[in-house]
Amino acid sequence: MILDEKNLGLELRFLFQKFYVLNDFEIYNEALELFQYDYNLYFNDSEIIKEKVFSRLELIGILLYRVSRAYFKINDENSALHLSNLGIIISGFEIFYTADIGQGLKINHGLGTVIGARCRIGKNALIHQNVTFGDKNGLSPVLLDNVTVYAGAKILGGITCGNNSIVAANCVCMINVPDNSVVIGVPGKIKM
Repeated sequence: MILDEKNLGLELRFLFQKFYVLNDFEIYNEALELFQYDYNLYFNDSEIIKEKVFSRLELIGILLYRVSRAYFKINDENSALHLSNLGIIISGFEIFYTADIGQGLKINHGLGTVIGARCRIGKNALIHQNVTFGDKNGLSPVLLDNVTVYAGAKILGGITCGNNSIVAANCVCMINVPDNSVVIGVPGKIKM
């Protein structure tokens, strides 16, 4: 079928209903339980308010990651992939559904950020724009709890960033970072 101005709206509606209007309440419950912690880093509400979620592209992207991750955990990679792609389109950043991220994720101005496959991020991570978490030689990074990553940083390979560590802006981090440390520069070095 040729897409034109007369049928594009109907086709988009069909696409979204086919792939994104699901009724998997157990999946939604699991995703929302984790998302509540993420949401509370932006808004201090006891319940998740739809209008507030939709007012922040970062929250939409995080919510779609949580739902896609829940589908991945039950081996429904088709739904996980579609929801992950939708998150990229809407939010402008990618959190791949095989990444394992703890509660309390906050992304500031996330445009251009990529959290690649198999990355592990602990609780209460703060991530700024244009950050890349990627593999090197088949190994992916691990961030422990309470890690902050500033704009433009690249965290690559099978390294660990310790609890309460900070990765400075534009740093290319390919070394292990001890707890309570700051890594800066290209290539990254521990600031003493």
